Amino acid sequence: MIDTCDLFLTHAWRYHNDWKQMVEALNTQGIRAWRNFSLPWYDPALDPRTPEGGEIVCRHLEVQIIPCDAVLLLSGVYQQTGCRKWIDMEIEMARRHGKPVIAIPAIGATEPSAEVRSLADMAVGWNAAAIMAMTRQYKRKMVADGRR
Repeated sequence: MIDTCDLFLTHAWRYHNDWKQMVEALNTQGIRAWRNFSLPWYDPALDPRTPEGGEIVCRHLEVQIIPCDAVLLLSGVYQQTGCRKWIDMEIEMARRHGKPVIAIPAIGATEPSAEVRSLADMAVGWNAAAIMAMTRQYKRKMVADGRR
């Protein structure tokens, strides 16, 4: 039986190249192996720079993070101008809800940057099978500890 992994991939409300390629990589594991809880949502009438708009965006992020098994911190997205504010929020939400943060290097790099690594619980390269194994191991630990 396949243990489905529910993953949130860090993003800043658009489909970045790293996000797209990670989705493709994870899809190689099979259609029932994982579910994407990080589908960027965008309402063109919403201005996330306003207090009201920012609050709505934060609520949408948290609703995506709460049910997931792990958060993948994509270094390539974190390095882009304008993305850190949102990704810092996503990481803070992951911490608040006890979700592990897995650092993934930028496309073409072998390791995440030291800054990104310091924000994560663990790091892994662009290896979908290893990401799934880490997530499943964490899920088993949560169940064994009675936290899930």
